[in-house]
Order: sequence, then structure tokens, then C-alpha cells
Amino acid sequence: MISLLFAVLFGLSLLPGRKPACLRFAERLSDGILPDGAEAYCRRLTWVWLFVLMGNAAACLALSALFSGGLCFLPAAVLLSATVVSGTFAIEKRIRDRRFSVLFHTSGSTTAPKPVVKTFESLAKEVAFHRSLLAGVLEQKPLFLSTIEPGHMYGTLWRVMLPKAAGCQADPEIILSPEELIEKMNMAKKVFLVTTPSFLERFAAYADLYDVPRNCIEITTSGALLTPKAAADATRIFGITPLEIFGSTETGGVAYRRQTAPDCDWTLFDPVRAHADGEGRLVVRSPFSFKRRFTMGDCVAFTGAGRTFRLHGRLDRIVKIAEQRVLLPELEAQMRRLPGVADAALCPLDGPHGVFLGAVVVPTGQLASVRAAGAPKRSLALRQQLLHMFPKGSVPKKYRFVHELPRNPQGKVLASALKAILQSNLVEPVVERATRTDDTWTADMVFDPDAPYFNGHFPGFPILPGVVQLGLAHHFAESFLREAFPLGCVKKMKFSAPIQPGDRVRLVLTRRGENEIAYAYSAGDVPCSSGILCRQSATAMPPPSAL
Repeated sequence: MISLLFAVLFGLSLLPGRKPACLRFAERLSDGILPDGAEAYCRRLTWVWLFVLMGNAAACLALSALFSGGLCFLPAAVLLSATVVSGTFAIEKRIRDRRFSVLFHTSGSTTAPKPVVKTFESLAKEVAFHRSLLAGVLEQKPLFLSTIEPGHMYGTLWRVMLPKAAGCQADPEIILSPEELIEKMNMAKKVFLVTTPSFLERFAAYADLYDVPRNCIEITTSGALLTPKAAADATRIFGITPLEIFGSTETGGVAYRRQTAPDCDWTLFDPVRAHADGEGRLVVRSPFSFKRRFTMGDCVAFTGAGRTFRLHGRLDRIVKIAEQRVLLPELEAQMRRLPGVADAALCPLDGPHGVFLGAVVVPTGQLASVRAAGAPKRSLALRQQLLHMFPKGSVPKKYRFVHELPRNPQGKVLASALKAILQSNLVEPVVERATRTDDTWTADMVFDPDAPYFNGHFPGFPILPGVVQLGLAHHFAESFLREAFPLGCVKKMKFSAPIQPGDRVRLVLTRRGENEIAYAYSAGDVPCSSGILCRQSATAMPPPSAL
């Protein structure tokens, strides 16, 4: 009788003008957030359940007739109904998870990017939770502005799904510069900014040059940790402390914090349960996760009642050097506190005598001013400071000085990019000031006299080789674009005046469409060289036999 009753209800919901029963259930389960094609799928699924329930009812009636209406048929009927319903539900869930799933990739900050399949159901649950958590903000219908690509999980959740679920408007363009953000903010009454720590840090460097409107009612960041200084700068500039989201592609959002005090603890989201295993790894159980139980690579220490924790960095960033365990995040944090170091990142390298550390450093102030003697003196000055703080074996032996750390669009520093810089012979000039807009990047720089590319070119009259000017223009172009720019050819290359050691030079990069970037070096009002870098197309690649 129960199967027959449900079959009637499912059948009535399929009448014209009515909403299929499975669609109502799906809307309730995902708080009204459904993917494309879900309505047609739910209508077909309702038909399937109608026939299954009718078949189950017919089988139960047959059992009743077989046992002449006696009560002894009830256990068999109940067992049959439970088997049919649970089996159909399990099959349908496997089909639904396969059909309505999204393929993401991890950032690859410590290892190669890995594919992760997330079901739309888990994404919808996370969006529904954040919609409830930020109900007061979303009721004001702000305009969503974003500096991140929508193809990553953070962008999918916060830039695409959340504004759609909340009935808010989202600007379709990716914001690349402070000027563009201010322009967009001036066009809106209230703004919800979805961004990364790296963009906030870059914005703070030039915020004093602009009149920043105070209409931002919420800021979310993810992908990397927001430094206390960047949090304080954002609070000062926008009038609101950013909401930091901690999590991963595999787990979804795990915890959050607002840095009202430096290095404050993280608080778990309400639906998330977590604990630390014997080695301190964070073990997460969450409805947002692609696995029921997932062990992260982050080392934590729980505080309070077990709902807050302090983050101690990733366990996969602990390396053993000269029989000593070195925690790279701790050493990086100490390096950032040194005078003359704006930022730093470490990477283990293989050497003839075992593993050693290499450091990619962004110099500033005192350290950047040690340019008269070149990069070797800067390396020596930094190493001497570190030797007073750490054992000799854990102090980096190889240094590269750059104008900024190599970050991906999500603001993460990739280990592969650090290793590429440390293994190359690149010696960046000292970048004293860099500014960028959507289409232009400008930097004032000074070349170290002891840089290797001045050796032998020419004796008695050293000048910067043209091939080095071209190589550095390409290097800074990739940094400006924050993506690889395979160089196919160079057009309209022109050399007008030499660049000598110690010269203060300005480099201007201008984007000319998707496949061209113009570069120009100048010393004061004197043009030195210029040209156009052209991206290598896939069709222009020579066959392997020709390489």
C-alpha cells in the first residue's frame, strides 16, 4: 500500500503544470542550486521511480495473493521493498554523481597538479552553507567583483555559484589591476570582492595613489595565507577585514578567520569535523569533501574546545638537511623579518654532496641598496645574517634575487617555478619600482655591475648584450602575464643606445592582443632598445625530428 501511495503521488507530480517530485527533492537538497540539465534529468527520474514503485506494489500484491492475505507475507514484502528501493537509490546516485560532477585540478604548489572530481551536490552544499553564513551581506545585493579565474574551485564557488544562488549580479570580467578595481567599485553601490592575498598585497602598494571608495561590504581571500600586514592594509584601505578561507580542492572550505589580531587562530566551519593525527596532520570529515575522510598535508595544533586550530605549515615542506629537520615555512618567516627582505621562498635542491636549500628573495631597502657590488655581496650579506640565527646546514647556499615571487593566478608560489629560477643563470636587475595596468607593466631597474652577462662584452667597455635584453623582456613579460608565454619570434627589434653597468633603466611592456607584447628599454629620455615579442603558436611548432 505504501509503494502504491507513493506511486500515485509521483504520478500526480508529472501532470502538466506541476513540478516533478524528484525535482522538488533535489531543490530542497541543494537549496535551490541546480546544474544545467537537472530539471530534465529529475523529470525522467520521476518516471523511473513511478514504474519502480508500481512494480514493487504489484510484487507485494502477488505475495499477498500467494499467501492468501496472511500476515506471514509481510516480512517477505518488507524485505523485497527495502531491496528494490535501496538498490534503485544506489544506482541512481552513482549515475547522478557521474553525470553531475566537475573535474578540478590541485594547484601544484608542492607537487604536480592532480585531478579531483567533485560532485555538484557537494559544491551545492558548500554554496548553500556560505549563503546562510553571509546572509546579512548577500541581502544587500552587492556586485561581485573577482580577480580570479572561474575555472578553479574557489572561483567556481565564490565567483559563479554563490552570486547566482543569492540572486546577486557578478561582473564577468577578471580584474587585473588596482585601477580596474577602483573603476568597477565606482560604478557600483555595494561590492563583494573575491580575490587572493597576492592581489591585496599588490593593491596596498599603490593604494595611497588613488581615491579608493568605501563601498566594499565583504572581501574573501583563499589560495594562500594573508600576512598580518596585508590584512591590516586591507582593513585600512577598504574599511573591512578580509574573510580568509582555508581548505583545498579535495576538501572544499574547512575553516575561516578574520585577522583582527596578528596570526589569530582558524575556526572550523559548522558542518566540518576535524582532528589532528599522531603526526599533527589535519584529518577532515566534511560534506564538502570528495571523500568521507581526507587527511591533509597541513600541520595543525587544536586550541580551545577543538573547533579552533593554529596552522604550522605543510608537513610536506619539512626537509632533512645534514641530518637536521628543517621546517621551510618557519625559516621563510624568519627570513621575512630580516631587514632588507620583503619576501622569500625556499626550495630544496639536489647537489653533489646531498640536499641543500636555495632561496628566492625579494630584496628591499638595505639589501636592495647593496647593488654597487652586485648580487654576490647581497647573497653574502643575507647568508651572514642567517648564520647567526640557524645552524649552518639549514642556511640556504644558493640565492636568486627577483622583483617578486613567481605566483600563479591563485596567489600560490609553485615549487616548480622556484626550482626553475634557482637552476637558471638568471640574474635579475634590482627593480626599484614597478607599476601595472591591464595592458602595461612599467619598471625602473638597475643592473648589477658583477652580473655574469657583462663579462667579456666588451673588455674595457661593458654593455648589456642584446640577447640578455631580449631574455629579460621575455622573463618580465611572463611575470606580468602570470602565465607562460612561449616565444615564437621577435618583430621590429631595434637597438638605439647601449646599457652599461649601474645605469638606471626603465622597461615598459605593453600587451598588444593575446599573442604580442611590445617592450622598450630607455635610460632617462634616451631610448635604448625595443621590439615586439610574439607568442609561439601550436601550428608553428617544428616536428620532433626537426629539433
